Amino acid sequence: MSSALKPPIGVLIVDDSPFMRLTLQKILSQDPSIKVLDTARDGREGILKLQSLRPQVVTMDVEMPVMNGLQALEEIMRWQPTPVIILSSVTTEGAQATLKALDLGAFDVVAKPSGNPGADLQALSRDLVDKVKAAAGVNPARLGRKGLTSMVASSTSGAMGTTGVGGTTKIAAPTSIGQSPRLPGTGRMGLLPKHAVEIVAIGTSTGGPSALQAVLPALPANFPVPVLVAQHMPPGFTGPLAQRLNGLCPLNVREGIHGEVLKAGTVYVAPAGKQLQVQRKPGQLILHIGDEAPIPTLYHPSVDVMFLSLAKVVGKGTLGVVMTGMGSDGTKGMKEVKASDGFAIAESEETCVVYGMPRSLVDAGLADRVVPLGEIGRTIVECVMRRG
Repeated sequence: MSSALKPPIGVLIVDDSPFMRLTLQKILSQDPSIKVLDTARDGREGILKLQSLRPQVVTMDVEMPVMNGLQALEEIMRWQPTPVIILSSVTTEGAQATLKALDLGAFDVVAKPSGNPGADLQALSRDLVDKVKAAAGVNPARLGRKGLTSMVASSTSGAMGTTGVGGTTKIAAPTSIGQSPRLPGTGRMGLLPKHAVEIVAIGTSTGGPSALQAVLPALPANFPVPVLVAQHMPPGFTGPLAQRLNGLCPLNVREGIHGEVLKAGTVYVAPAGKQLQVQRKPGQLILHIGDEAPIPTLYHPSVDVMFLSLAKVVGKGTLGVVMTGMGSDGTKGMKEVKASDGFAIAESEETCVVYGMPRSLVDAGLADRVVPLGEIGRTIVECVMRRG
């Protein structure tokens, strides 16, 4: 069906604030490819209207009377899986609730306006429209912990080559970097970097928090290099994300701090709202967190900015990983990483919640390895422990 004949995306808005319901309706109705089917004042009413209207996408507030957003989301994902975009306040409680919502199966999160109403509404408009369009094309079965567990199980069921097709043997994560995981049925490792890896950098967006929970715990406690993470999230959300990941991983995971020395066996999550770059001093890599960026970008943090910095400072010792997410952030930076003789891993389409950022990398011919989510952690370990 041509785009001109394609029916608009049906959206249900669930929010207890009359102002927010009207605001969201105005924002979404400005795009001809989106149609607001109805609104609801709480989670219970939202579920009833979901059952009768069957929208393609739901926007959901968290704090509501009668039934809150988390309770409604759990019911929706259990009985009528539908992509849900959470609107959350930028508070500690809001961030924790949002992470719980992403675990339950929410498609993505958009920050509610808080400080500067004009700027906040402009950002909300752009983010919400883009995410509604992306959500309309997602398979709800891939959302949340249930979908993640299913994808990881299937993608680790005997890998052939680098795509995880065929076989039935499950790949176990190494308990230490000294172990040598190999591809079942092949008797060999996949393509490896030509140079020793000095740093690992992971970029991701929609679906990323759950994907990171699958990848980072697979890295052993004696991992010999630092790991950087650029995850698209609203300000205030990356600190709680890092805390959650820290509780799941053998490695130390925390939000990065400007000026600190990067250490092996530590994962540094870029603070949302800032750019993460790296500087080199004799024998040390230093984290640079700030507002400046070498290129124009909508993303803070930007995967491109992180990769561009690593291409310049670390070069051939860079291992870049691009996982699920909308758009193409990371491709421009990865071109420079590859030009410096670095190495690139892209998540394969079969496990991405949104096959946007990895697709861009693959289509540009930049990916050295294309692997499903359940194999990315093992593949990173392979590359870091390469023998050359």
